[in-house]
Amino acid sequence: MGKGKKAMLEVSKMKMTPALGAEHQRKWDESRWDCKLDDPERNYDKSRAHLNFEVRKGGVIAPVDQLVCIKEKVDARIVEWKAERLAATGKEPIVRSTQHLSVSLVIGGNSERMNELAFGNQVLQERGNNAHIKRMPEIEQFALDNYKALAERIGEKNIISFIAHCDEKNCHIHATITPILEDGRLSAKDMFGGGSLVAARDKMREWHDWYAAVNEKWGLERGDDIHETGARHKSLEEHNRELHRENKSLEEELETKRRAVKGLTTMIENLTRRQEEIQSQIAELEAQQQESDSNKEDILRQIKFLNQTLTEIRINLREKRGKLDQVNQELDSLKSTYNAKLKRLDAIMKKDNVMINYINREAEIILKASIFDQVLYEAVKICREIPEADAMAEDTFIDDRNNFRWKDVLSTGLRVFIAGIDGATGVAQVSGGGGTSNDMPWRDKDEDFLDWARRAMRYAHAKHYPGNRLKRSLSK
Repeated sequence: MGKGKKAMLEVSKMKMTPALGAEHQRKWDESRWDCKLDDPERNYDKSRAHLNFEVRKGGVIAPVDQLVCIKEKVDARIVEWKAERLAATGKEPIVRSTQHLSVSLVIGGNSERMNELAFGNQVLQERGNNAHIKRMPEIEQFALDNYKALAERIGEKNIISFIAHCDEKNCHIHATITPILEDGRLSAKDMFGGGSLVAARDKMREWHDWYAAVNEKWGLERGDDIHETGARHKSLEEHNRELHRENKSLEEELETKRRAVKGLTTMIENLTRRQEEIQSQIAELEAQQQESDSNKEDILRQIKFLNQTLTEIRINLREKRGKLDQVNQELDSLKSTYNAKLKRLDAIMKKDNVMINYINREAEIILKASIFDQVLYEAVKICREIPEADAMAEDTFIDDRNNFRWKDVLSTGLRVFIAGIDGATGVAQVSGGGGTSNDMPWRDKDEDFLDWARRAMRYAHAKHYPGNRLKRSLSK
């Protein structure tokens, strides 16, 4: 997209579940809200939850319905659709387990523009109380425009829910639809793409063009088409697939050349055999001419015709042999290219396997790290509510978090970890548990970073835990 305000339309075929529906409808209890608000990224604002709204049948703006879950609404529409198909065709349609009964559309734009539509010039406090903020009529009209356009495109009966979220960093709309086509079939694949990648690409391009046209009046521009700009990063898997496609194409071309060689060789053999037969016939006719004076003119005509045919065969043979030489050269060149690509593919795949293993390992570490704060928070919450769990968590990192030692433990662990990596000969004295840096563990020369990090954190925990239970951690 250019530098203008971006239009956003995302399609998700994620199965509609009660949990996903509850998120759309904000059917959360206090503990769920606490988890969302404790998220370091802080994407949600409970004080703005009352600003959420939905568009109901007939284009009516209303508070979000939390009485009936979205999954039940989807199921009800599918039952209704089956009855419609039974009445129209005399047969009740069979729904396969692989079919998508619903599709979720995320409708919106860039954060600046969407928040401008929702709140105008009102100033939001990032982590404060925004209960005083008022919802602007522009966001409601934006929702109505998109609802009516979507209803016209797929039929209003197939819009199951149309909920605007004004309590997140970027205001947006979640539209849950049933992918029922004009001809009455249920098919998310045909609604958002055909049976090939090209068809799917063209269909999604059509949807984005439609969405951009609907929201042009709201100052939202269509993004640049990645199929035209090529602005897309290839994954390792895509890169390998591309190499395999190239090799497959070469294999097909090699097979075509081999068939051409075989065909030309057969033709040359046939022409050579025909040439020998004609030469033999000419020799016999010439012998007859020597032995008899009768029919000389007829024999001469036959010899002349056979010589003309022989000339044509020789010209044809020269052409076919020249073509065979050319095809053989092309075949040798293709074989050389093919073998080189096989070696390249093998080398890349070996390199990629090493990279994939490394990425998988690093990705796992990042994923675990991303939820660590949340897991620790939830564990502390459980311990505060259940005395038995609190007792079991004694002398653990949960205990550190529960008793406000966690920042000190993390700070000490960080200093020890960095010192081990840098090969430092000492660190500043650690406070909180007695002792000095003399009892600090050191990283072994070939020790894995993760193993060293665990030892550093166990040391830090022991340093700050009452009783200084260092021996429990350092030996592990």
